[in-house]
Amino acid sequence: MRTLFVENKDHELRYERASILVYENGKRKTSVPVSQLERIIVSPSIALTAGVLGVVVEHEVALMVVNTSNPNRSAYLSGAIKTDIQRRVCQFSLLTDFQFRQDCSQQIVLFKTLNQIRFFSKILVQRQDLRREIIKSTTHLKEVYKHLAENHTIDSLAELRGTEGSAARVYFKGYQLLFPESLNFNRRTRRPPLDPVNSCLSLAYTLFHSEAVLAIKEVGLDPAIGYYHAVSYNRESLACDFLEPIRPQIDEWVWQLFQSRTLRSDDFIHQGQSCLLSKTGKKKFYSHYRSKVKGFRRLLRKYARIYLNLILTHESKS
Repeated sequence: MRTLFVENKDHELRYERASILVYENGKRKTSVPVSQLERIIVSPSIALTAGVLGVVVEHEVALMVVNTSNPNRSAYLSGAIKTDIQRRVCQFSLLTDFQFRQDCSQQIVLFKTLNQIRFFSKILVQRQDLRREIIKSTTHLKEVYKHLAENHTIDSLAELRGTEGSAARVYFKGYQLLFPESLNFNRRTRRPPLDPVNSCLSLAYTLFHSEAVLAIKEVGLDPAIGYYHAVSYNRESLACDFLEPIRPQIDEWVWQLFQSRTLRSDDFIHQGQSCLLSKTGKKKFYSHYRSKVKGFRRLLRKYARIYLNLILTHESKS
């Protein structure tokens, strides 16, 4: 076991020596040696003793509190954190280097657009009924990609963000067509998610964002100092940078959950305006997430090493 998921509101986490104990309604249900864990993912309703925090830090296990209805209240306690402050000093100093930021940002948008094109190319094989609409969207995305790949004189990050935003709108217009009307997925809604697809997208983005934060910290960089996403209060901008190129792959995975009927409308409940996964739906979602996250985790760690090398190499030349 590498990731422990605890979602039931009747559960509680305690510790004993080097094990995490899971209690249900005050009775011990199971125990897991901390040495077997990389991640513990819990919902906000889970109670835990303060000593659990000390144990997971000591054994470099990441603890994630995932709030699906309000992502701003999700929290992460990191596992392994490198403490070479010089790396972060170098990272911070590059915020004033426009060319470095521009180059990094352009690559982010290029890879994101390329992954959007790849996803739609797969869809064309399976959804001939949407051929006209998907080809139209793909053509636009290819034009954006060509423009970015050939244009090395983009004047500002604002212009780049505008280009990326325009492509994203076209992409999501095509993406929405992949789902049946019964799911009521008409636009991207975040706080709160109003339909099953948005509910899964928000949860998936939150989980993979936390993986990006951990990958960044593992190489000793600061997740708050990004180059495409501007530095902002209470935002992990570099993690946001990392997430952009893989969003289309996350979108594809969410689509596959519905296309394969792994998730259905009855796997969701409504609380007020929010559409959330039911207890059964969460089990299905996390079961598939557990197998999917391994590949994404490797990719995010690769991004972290690439960024570290870029930063240190640039610093050594200056």
